[in-house]
Amino acid sequence: MAYKFEEDETYRYLVEKFTAEKMASRFDFIHNILNTYIKQNELENRVIVSLNMIEHIVTDYFVDIDRLKELSKIIKTNEIKIYSYLSYWMLRHKPLQIINGDGQDDLVFINEDCVADFLLSFLFKDPDNVSLIENQKPQIDEFVKTLRYHLIYRGYSAQNIELMLLAFLAGRGYQYSVDYQK
Repeated sequence: MAYKFEEDETYRYLVEKFTAEKMASRFDFIHNILNTYIKQNELENRVIVSLNMIEHIVTDYFVDIDRLKELSKIIKTNEIKIYSYLSYWMLRHKPLQIINGDGQDDLVFINEDCVADFLLSFLFKDPDNVSLIENQKPQIDEFVKTLRYHLIYRGYSAQNIELMLLAFLAGRGYQYSVDYQK
């Protein structure tokens, strides 16, 4: 299903730097995430994926990554940056489109909800089978609720999404250190 990035003259330099295969792979990655979200939430008859918006997401993502690599002398983009910058551009371009806008109030923030789930899947994947201690569950629930609220009502950037991911993982690392020094 991949978009043919090499056909776009304006961004041909991205294809030369990252390859059409890598850009197409990122396109497919996003497309699969969005389709999975639609299926898991049983929204097939209410929401569609805009392929044009995915093309813009991928292009803008690689423009940002190219700039980052040049300015910061980054050789390989880490997973946190990938999730942060993809999330930012998914929020900006809103690739999930409501089929019929009337009476669909529950879908007004569909893109923000999808991105929140995307970020949470990253944060909770390693390990993905942790049973939360009951008295700690409210803290995790508050984080999830605040993340969703932030993506809907607050200003966001790729950089503050990146910082949020780093902070969460640092908290996990700190807690691990506390638990294993006892």
